[in-house]
Amino acid sequence: MAISIDKTISISGKDVQFPSSYVKVTSIQGTKESIVACFEFRPDAAGVPFAWGAHSFAPALDGDNFIRQAYLHLKTLPEFANAVDC
Repeated sequence: MAISIDKTISISGKDVQFPSSYVKVTSIQGTKESIVACFEFRPDAAGVPFAWGAHSFAPALDGDNFIRQAYLHLKTLPEFANAVDC
C-alpha cells in the first residue's frame, strides 16, 4: 500500500516538482495511545527517496492494521489533501 501526491521541494533555492510522488510508510512505532508513522517520498515506487517525514496519530485498536491507519491518517492532513491510493 502507498499513496501518491504532487510534491514540490526546494533544492539550492530552486523549487523542484515531483508530480505523482510515491509516498510509503516505512515504519511505525508507539503505544496503544499514540503511534508515530515515518514515511518517505520517492519519484516512483522504485526511486530513491528525496524527502522524509513523520506524523503521530491515535490508533483505533479495533480498526484496520496500524500501517493502513497511518495512510488513512496522512490523507486527513492538509499536506496530503489530494493524495490518492496507489
